[in-house]
Amino acid sequence: MMRQNVEGVKSKKLECSDSSDKPAGVKRVPNHFSIFTFLLICLFAMPVQAQQGVFYPQLREYMQIAIEQNPELQSMRVMLDADRERIREVSALMDPEITVAYDFNPMNSDSYFGRFSVSAMQMFPWFGTLEARRELQRSATDANRATISSRQLEILQSLQIIWLDIAGIREQIRITEESLDLVLDLENLAEARYETGRTGFADILRIQMEEQRLRTRIADLKDRINPLNARFNELLNRDVGMEVETANEIRYAEIAWSDDEIRERIRRHNPVFEAIEAERAAAGKERRLAELDGRPGFGIGMEVMGRDFGPMAMNPTSKESFIGMATVRVPLFRSRYDSQKRQADHRIRSLDILEHQTDNRLMTQLEQYLEDARRSERTAILLSEELLPRANQALTILSEEYSVGNARFDELLQIQRDLLDLEFERIEALINQNRAVANIQSLMGND
Repeated sequence: MMRQNVEGVKSKKLECSDSSDKPAGVKRVPNHFSIFTFLLICLFAMPVQAQQGVFYPQLREYMQIAIEQNPELQSMRVMLDADRERIREVSALMDPEITVAYDFNPMNSDSYFGRFSVSAMQMFPWFGTLEARRELQRSATDANRATISSRQLEILQSLQIIWLDIAGIREQIRITEESLDLVLDLENLAEARYETGRTGFADILRIQMEEQRLRTRIADLKDRINPLNARFNELLNRDVGMEVETANEIRYAEIAWSDDEIRERIRRHNPVFEAIEAERAAAGKERRLAELDGRPGFGIGMEVMGRDFGPMAMNPTSKESFIGMATVRVPLFRSRYDSQKRQADHRIRSLDILEHQTDNRLMTQLEQYLEDARRSERTAILLSEELLPRANQALTILSEEYSVGNARFDELLQIQRDLLDLEFERIEALINQNRAVANIQSLMGND
């Protein structure tokens, strides 16, 4: 529809030039500017639409791809599998000890195998020690899993912000290209007026300058997309040159929770707190393990002595001897185990302090993101409901005044340039508002 109106402006250029000496021809000129003004109003008077949270189908699909294919997350998951294997490793008993002795100079040597003595010993830790080691490793694995979740949120947060930046730049390119088309149509109109002697050649030069300025602006915007595309595809573990699909329109993102609800969700669901809690549990299990390691260990074994081994050879009628054995590990040096328990206590206190500091840090970030979201929302509403409509009204007035010679052409170009700048500010405000909401959702642990 917009392009049909533009073509209507083009088709009337010759009619305007042929009617320069007729009063009716002069009356047609305001129609051209009315059409031009209407097109600019359609272009810049874009309403702010709201949506629940940050949800775009294209972005949601990319986020799922990043979760599955991001190489950093894949590497961390493989390391998590290795940590799970350590649970079985630490809960296994120590290997048994087998001792083989041979008497090279027996007093009697009736048989070769009678010179051997074979013993086997299996050591056991204190009761509950193996289970404590297993639980300690489980807690360490839980902490690593929470670290992966935290890093995944950071990657998805970066992915959303880059995607929003790309979408915003593409929207700016679209607006600028449409503005360029309108400037070209205005150039045709100015040429028609110049041919009839109703305007000077300087107006055409000003339009050509504006045209080149817009073309340069479009080229700059397109160049800004390339590094963003490369970074986005890097997070998805795919070729950096692949195209990124974005939404046709950036919408206002609503925050569905009150400030207190957001704070509660952050404390309950943010994986940073989960990691701290897992590390605190691991420190408690380290202290318990230090207590168990400070208790005696014991071993049970058996020895088989050949009838010609050592003193057995003194009795010619003796047979192989079977001897049961038991051993006890006595932890006499207590400083080692006491030090391990104090280390665990210090670590628990350190994690308590870290949790408090983390809560303060996240709440500070939340306040900043909330302020960004509200400020950007106010800016977008101001632009959409106040500044852009008034700028469009000013454009209409200037167009009518220019058509009768009461306004300069550079004033008309300036209001068109102001409209473009205001639309850029509106897009930037919407992007910043979406970015702030995405940051808030990331703090709440929402993928």
